[in-house]
This record gives sequence, structure tokens and C-alpha cells, in this order.
Amino acid sequence: MNANLRDKSASGDTLFFWTEKPKGKSKKARSGEIRARSIDHARYQLSRQGVTASTVRKARSFTGRGIPLATVASFVRQLAVMIQSGVPLGQSLGLIASGMTDDKSKRAMQTVVRSIRGDIESGLKLSEAMRKHPRCFDNLFCNTLAAGENAGELDAALSRLATHMEKTLNIRRKVRKAMIYPSIVILVAIAVSVGMLLFVLPSFKSIYSQFDAELPALTSMLLGTSDLLQEHGLVMLGILGVVIYSLIQVYRRNQKFKNSADTLLLRIPLIGDMMKTAVHARWTRTFATLSASGVPITSALESVASVSHIQSFQDATLEIRQSVASGGRVSDSMDSVRIFPPEAVQMIRIGEESGRLDSMLERLANQYETSLDDKVDTLSTVMEPMIMCVIGVLVGVLIIGMYMPIFSMGDIF
Repeated sequence: MNANLRDKSASGDTLFFWTEKPKGKSKKARSGEIRARSIDHARYQLSRQGVTASTVRKARSFTGRGIPLATVASFVRQLAVMIQSGVPLGQSLGLIASGMTDDKSKRAMQTVVRSIRGDIESGLKLSEAMRKHPRCFDNLFCNTLAAGENAGELDAALSRLATHMEKTLNIRRKVRKAMIYPSIVILVAIAVSVGMLLFVLPSFKSIYSQFDAELPALTSMLLGTSDLLQEHGLVMLGILGVVIYSLIQVYRRNQKFKNSADTLLLRIPLIGDMMKTAVHARWTRTFATLSASGVPITSALESVASVSHIQSFQDATLEIRQSVASGGRVSDSMDSVRIFPPEAVQMIRIGEESGRLDSMLERLANQYETSLDDKVDTLSTVMEPMIMCVIGVLVGVLIIGMYMPIFSMGDIF
């Protein structure tokens, strides 16, 4: 059984993990963490608590690389529930950390949580401790949490942030759901076509070699493609992999290329409409969370711009922020940038006039998320027959090309 023992008076900046072997049949192994200036100092403090540590090691520095958003969201939700239930913050973090042993991502998150707990017991606020782990908790998260702490509503802020992260995860899953199925079917179609060209068509080549007449153009083209794949298939696959990897890296690093690619995707029927709805849902959900947490509108809009991901929406949001900072209203500024639907602008105008902007943004976010569900289902429904038609055409062309010389044997001989 683990026991998390700490010297709460320790003022060192280094976190150490310790373990103690059982000394007798009646005792059990214990482990925990402690903050100290050095390993010797940690052993000294543990000895004062009656702990004879068998091992003391420095905690590995970890900023959250590789931790999925779902794991972070689960941690924030658990922390919110415990704080709302009246469990002290330090104890809540310790209890949550002790249960994170299921897989690699949770053990990584356990390291982060233990570090946060140590910083809190050294006198830092929760938002300040979380700022040290930007790969888990971004500026938007920490600013929202800081506003909740300053207002004395830490539990409410954590609950809103947990809901925001869960909604963000749902939006991602919906978009991936819409794209994964057609992608898999297309890859299978390509694999079947390549398999036929590599393994099926060559078996017909010996039959075709007996013909004295010229083969049909389609058959000749397929045979040439088959020979090309057999001779240079691995090289072509390698080149394709390098091209795809390069495009991904350019998309991530080159802002102009990313903007052009995003603009092209937004113009594709069905897919572009779905992407716009997803951005609108994320935009309103983030704005609603920040507004409800008491973050000033100009600061909230700056954070909203950073999560839009598409340059046109980022520019529009920053333009709205500039207008609001100059004394304008959010709804009027949204209307002027002409990137949001008129009904959304009208609902936000009503929210501003009634003094319930945060609740109106929440309602809009729910509406967009419901609309996104419908569009994902529509896209899947429309794409399925289209993809099946494409597969049918590919396989049909291959079969016709293979059997066309046989069908025309009477003319050849």
C-alpha cells in the first residue's frame, strides 16, 4: 500500500520520489514524494518522519509531451468533483495521482499531478502551478482558472474547464469520425487495385503473349503499370511516403501553405460546411467558457482567436477584439466581419442586450454541436455510395482491361 508522506515545511524546489521496503511481515511497502534541496536533505527529512527510505530519486522533469487531451480532461473533471465535494486541494491531487497507474499516459500525467501538488504545498496557486506544464494546460486554461481563483470560484471554474475540454474532445471525435471511414475505404480500394496489378494481372501476361495481334490500349496501359509497379514499386512507395511527410511538415510549419490548404478545404462541398460548423462550435464554446468564468471580453476574444486554428477566423476574431476594445459591441463587430451566420449574430445581440451573453453563447455552442452531429451523419450517408461507385469503377476498369483481349479473341486470330 502506498503512503504519500511529505514534509510540508520543505521549501526546496526539487521533487524527489522515495520508496521504503517492508521491514517485517506486519509492515507493507510504502512510497511517496517529498520536496527537498538534495537527496541527502530528503533522506534527513524522511528520517525525521520515521521513514527509512530504500531509494530516493529525483523526479523526472515532465511538461506533458504525449499526454492525450482525454487524460487531461479526465484529471480536471476528477479534481472539480473532489473540490466541489469539499476535499482539500492538496489531498485531492494526491488521491487522483495515486490512481493514475493504468497505462503510460496516465503514469505520465501522474508525474505532472505530483509536481503540481508539490508546487501548491510550496505556496503557489493552482493556476500558477499548472502554468509550469504548458503541454497539458495552455494559456487559455490557466487564465480561466486564475479568474476563477480570484473570484473565489475554483470549483466552478474547474467544472467549466472540464466541460469545455470534454466538448472539444467530442468535436474532434465527430470530425475524425466523418473523415476516417471514407479514408479507410479509399485506402482499401487502392490496396485492392495495386494487388490486382501486382499479382493478378501478371498471370494473364503469359496468355496475352500468345496473341499475335496488338492488345487493346487499356490492357497495354494496365500491363505497363503492372510492370512499373513490379520494378519500381518500393521506390515509388518511398517517394510517396516522403511527399506525404513533407506536405504534413510544410502544413505545420509554413503558415502560407496552411492558409491555402485550409481555404481549399473550406470550399469543398459538405466537408467545408462541416469544418465551418466545427470552428463555430469551438469558437462559441470557448467564448462561453471564458465569459462565464469572468474573463474580460477583450482577453477572452484574444484566447478565442488562438483556438480557431483557421487563419480567416483568427483574423476575424482579432478584428472583433479590436472593435470591442474601441467601445463597440461584440454582435456589431461580428456582423461587420461577415464570417458568422446572421442568426448567430442576432442571438449574441440579444444576449448582450439582456445581460446574459454567457448563457446565449452556451446555447449557440450547443446548437452548433447538434448541427455538427447532423452534418457528420449526412457526410457519412452521402460519401458511402460515392466511394462505392469509385471502387466499382476502379475494379471494373481492371477487370475489363484484363478480359478485353479474351473477349476479342475472334478478332485477334
